[in-house]
Amino acid sequence: LPYDLAADSIELKPEDYGTWFVDCMDNPERYLGKKIGFTAMVLKRRGMPANEFIPGRMAMTCCADDTQFIGYICKNPAAKRLRIGSWVTVTAKVKDEFMEVYNGRGPVLYATEIEAAEKPEQELVYFG
Repeated sequence: LPYDLAADSIELKPEDYGTWFVDCMDNPERYLGKKIGFTAMVLKRRGMPANEFIPGRMAMTCCADDTQFIGYICKNPAAKRLRIGSWVTVTAKVKDEFMEVYNGRGPVLYATEIEAAEKPEQELVYFG
């Protein structure tokens, strides 16, 4: 991995977001209780609680027709003020919770900081 899993706090470089997302999905226990910092786009689903949003990135696995948004549920009272499509820097603690949208348990981020950010030079996340 391109970051130190032994650290209590991990600052993700924009190019490492996809690696973290996949590893956190496959090995969520590695990240429980850790603080993760990253830059992401804001997404909100219809009917989502006011204190939740999904910070994530558009990812391309093979071609432009194969892009999708990848991110985890994030909770913070300030979520209600975030604009869909805006870019933010999020610092959050990772927990494991049951979420209907996950159809079971999965990583849930509890944001301690959310700040406006510029979009990264490379907006898309690529998988080799």
